[in-house]
Amino acid sequence: MRLLDEKGKIFGLVNVIDATVILVVLLIIAGAVYKLLLPKTYTPPTEVQFVVRVPALPPESARMVKVGDRMVAGANYVPVTVKHVTVEPAFSTETDAAGRKVAARDPYFKDLVVTLEGSIPITTAQIKLGNQEIRAGRDYFLKSLTYEFKGTIIKVTLIPSQDKPAP
Repeated sequence: MRLLDEKGKIFGLVNVIDATVILVVLLIIAGAVYKLLLPKTYTPPTEVQFVVRVPALPPESARMVKVGDRMVAGANYVPVTVKHVTVEPAFSTETDAAGRKVAARDPYFKDLVVTLEGSIPITTAQIKLGNQEIRAGRDYFLKSLTYEFKGTIIKVTLIPSQDKPAP
């Protein structure tokens, strides 16, 4: 018995195109069953603590940020809260009498250094809290119900959970 006869049927039973369609459908079903029946892995949440520097704010704006403020993304609260706030005179650069650039403190504007904390299971090579990527050097929008400031993340600390995985 030949594999393919003169009518294009495999072993004289099934057309080649029909066999291909049946094989593709069976592979799709097998993939779906595998995905659905695959045991779920549990990734314990990791506490993410990060520090954001917001430069050169008017003093009235700098006073708005308080410990305990919850951050907002879009129209929803996200699991990020303010843990510590430091207000300091803003850095600026001035030109001295010799024409050199020197660092100086601005007498009016303030820099905010805000420590924020959130908890999330980290399953990829990216930390995202409230739709913002958390990585030192990236911009971060410090946004609550009553304010929104743009700063830069200057430090990220990961504190792994002590929870044991669920059975």
